[in-house]
Amino acid sequence: MLEQKIAHLGMIQGVIGRMASDSQILKTLAITIAAAIIALGQTQGATSPGSTPSYLPLIAVFPILIFWGLTAKQLHVERAYRRLYDAVRLDEEVSPFSMDWREFRHRVAGPFRLAFSWTVALPYIGVVIILVAVWRYGGHP
Repeated sequence: MLEQKIAHLGMIQGVIGRMASDSQILKTLAITIAAAIIALGQTQGATSPGSTPSYLPLIAVFPILIFWGLTAKQLHVERAYRRLYDAVRLDEEVSPFSMDWREFRHRVAGPFRLAFSWTVALPYIGVVIILVAVWRYGGHP
């Protein structure tokens, strides 16, 4: 019985580890996309001096907002998995080898609330501020 519990905890811990890694990948991807769009906008502005400012940095805000939401949802699911882990660890009523996190989703903060936690919001707010600053002040006369 103890071996099954240890195996079950190992499975859940593997999912939690992958989700933590995925969160960092989402943030890195969002910053990479923002940087690529800024570079594209700067290149575009450099080829036609005196042209109207590029709106590419403002358009880039939309994918950043999508990544922000995805990160918050991913963190919500990760925290539900952590609750599942605790339930298995404390011998609560959990089916053997169950990976169903949905029954624990109401025990953690929702995605909208998590989106505005400092660990999630800070990188995305920073990227949005940079994009708006580049659009407003960068690369055009």
